[in-house]
Amino acid sequence: MTRRRRNTPKQQARTGLAGEAQKTDDSPSPCAPTTQYQHFIPRFILRRFQVGPVKSKTERHKEFRLTGVDPEFVHYYDIATGNLDIRPIGKVYGVSNFYQDVRSTHNINELEEKLADLERHAASIIMDLHKALPRGTFTLKRRSLELLRKFLFIMHYRNASYSDTYFQVDHPENAGGRQWIESFMKAKGIQSSVEIWLHFLRYYLDASHSDIMRDAAELIEKYGDEGLQKMIAETCISPDLENFPAYTYHTHAQHYFFSIWEAAEGEEFIITHNAFGLWEGLVCGCPGLHRIFVVSPRIALVLCNVMSRPEMKVRLLPGSLMSSLLNVNPAPPTPIYASGKHGAHINHVNFQSAMSLARYRASQEGENDSFVFKITKLSRPQTLEFNSVVLVNVRKTGSLTFLSRGSMLRTARAFRSLPVNFPVSELLVPLIAHLTTTMESPPSQSPATVLDQDVDALTLVDVVLYVLLMQICTGSRRFETAYDRAHLVFRIMEKAKPTSFADEIRRQVEKAFKSCKDLWDEMPVGDGISFDPLLFSISNESSSRLFQFMIPCMSRLGAVMSGGEGILEELQDEVAVVSFLVRAASSPGVWHALSCTSIEAPEILSRLFKKGTKADAFTVRFTRLMHERASLSDFTSGFHMAYALRGVCGMTGPTTNPVSQSYYMFMATIIQILGRTTLGYLPEPYASQPRERPDARLIYKIPEEHSDFLFSKMEVILRQTLPGYTPSPGGDTLNETLGKWIDKMVIVGCLVWLGKHRRNFLDYMLDGFPQNMNFKLFEDEEATGST
Repeated sequence: MTRRRRNTPKQQARTGLAGEAQKTDDSPSPCAPTTQYQHFIPRFILRRFQVGPVKSKTERHKEFRLTGVDPEFVHYYDIATGNLDIRPIGKVYGVSNFYQDVRSTHNINELEEKLADLERHAASIIMDLHKALPRGTFTLKRRSLELLRKFLFIMHYRNASYSDTYFQVDHPENAGGRQWIESFMKAKGIQSSVEIWLHFLRYYLDASHSDIMRDAAELIEKYGDEGLQKMIAETCISPDLENFPAYTYHTHAQHYFFSIWEAAEGEEFIITHNAFGLWEGLVCGCPGLHRIFVVSPRIALVLCNVMSRPEMKVRLLPGSLMSSLLNVNPAPPTPIYASGKHGAHINHVNFQSAMSLARYRASQEGENDSFVFKITKLSRPQTLEFNSVVLVNVRKTGSLTFLSRGSMLRTARAFRSLPVNFPVSELLVPLIAHLTTTMESPPSQSPATVLDQDVDALTLVDVVLYVLLMQICTGSRRFETAYDRAHLVFRIMEKAKPTSFADEIRRQVEKAFKSCKDLWDEMPVGDGISFDPLLFSISNESSSRLFQFMIPCMSRLGAVMSGGEGILEELQDEVAVVSFLVRAASSPGVWHALSCTSIEAPEILSRLFKKGTKADAFTVRFTRLMHERASLSDFTSGFHMAYALRGVCGMTGPTTNPVSQSYYMFMATIIQILGRTTLGYLPEPYASQPRERPDARLIYKIPEEHSDFLFSKMEVILRQTLPGYTPSPGGDTLNETLGKWIDKMVIVGCLVWLGKHRRNFLDYMLDGFPQNMNFKLFEDEEATGST
């Protein structure tokens, strides 16, 4: 069925002889019941993780005949028991008689033999891929690529957990296909879900990739993609669709592009009982951004959803793609058509028709096409993050295999360091102890002793941070407010050694910070000076309001916030907020932009500081000096003075004074209202002109005549736009003067914002000014009636 599920086979303790599916009897008849240990992870992949030198097939058979012992071994961590040992490849990652089909009277092991043939071809391609690593690219002919895709699909389908659930009639995820399953079983005389699973395993093995895609194309031509998806969604798959599983295969092949990922130098990929076909990430809320297939310590084959192609990404809304691997950007393959990019046979293909595509790809012309893959070399953090995706899906009854102990220890420690992984990472504590004992501890120290010492807490991250996070998770340490808790974690995190927890927070803070900086991108007066620190503690009411405002705000700025309800998810979001605020508080331009994002922002943010910040003191001294001098001799015009006042009162860092707060709230109000109203109708050519002009730079030294005219026009616009707005009349006292100054500061700020974000509207407005004024409001533009 077309289901996306985590691959979680139930690993059972089974025994079997070594070798490629060796039988217990020396010369059994093909149809006699025999015992075979049949792998769901192929031996050729397990050999890539082999301990000791890799032997040839002749050497392996010779040694087995002499000793009766499988000469191939891998590290095997049994999660259920917590034991790490070295086991024969012939006795791991398999199930006895897994593929035996008792309905096949001539050879009940026929499916295993067909799988072995598919694996031989796939092994040859993967061997060539390893040889191509130094080149950084790998080229495949169409048929080889199709075979590899078929191999990956069957690797996922054949997983042990699927045999009895994939077509289980009463399984919740099969509700949409229940009638179809029952009808098909009746028509074929099939008695169990395992038998129908084996039936379609045979279908997938016997049919070529092209045949299966043609079967799927027939369904699509008849019902349409939307019609088939509707059948699944509305639980009404027609019983007449005998080859409906071909559509599952088609979805796997058509909706994902093939990519090759290489582990960082000095790091390695790991495999687990369910690491083949494991899905990761979300696309618009649906699972399956990536499908992961680890084929060696060096290489992982990853099927990437087509929505992650560069040309598709740009059409998506921010946050549509959710993944731990978003910072990996594999390039789709480059096709090389046999008759050239615009060959005659390509011109006749209808790319909107599933059948036309299937026929071309099955043709002789299509067979000669090639595809060039750029091998994506991961960084060390990316490799550790990839392994974390694999580890987060392990189960208590599962297992894990790796090549190098040192690499595995680094991987386990990195995984354990992320708080969100604490629950599942408990399964790795015995493994870390085993590895630490053999690599770091004195010979006399036993694994039990290491465990008693909590060696994982001491080695994976800074001890103080690790202990604090664990105390918060367990509830053994409590705080007056969520802010107090997040601020303490942030302070300790800043001094701790790098962890995945901190790295993820820094990535999201960087996104939000850059977006906020780009909103205004001016050089504030206060850049380069020291600023006041955030308070260590605030009231519960202030804390609640802060996170209710900041978490959605950071999301709008591009940060991917977890939004989860668990303590770890909440903590990560809250620490990200505090981290962002600490950084913003030292960048006056970003603080100005943040303070103007909402009417409530100035009050909420001012509660993070003691009264009388350095910016407050600067504002008070400057405004008093300006009022006492009562002269414009230092400025070219009132506009020039208003620009300077705005720089001091609004762009010198965090403030608590009423002048700055009034300016921020007024600016937030104007941006909200003008942001909506200026999107309305504009005549040509303004309607066709771009709204955004991020590099616009306001000219503030303008003549007094232009200044007076500009203020009067803007006051009219504000009266029309803002209900109840009346310009301050000013007066002789400082407070009366400040009211008038705030109005003029806001007009300057409004023009800066319009010039950057509603430029076509501003051009329309300024072109209405008298042509003989020779107006020039922005740098690098001609002095005309227009900007």
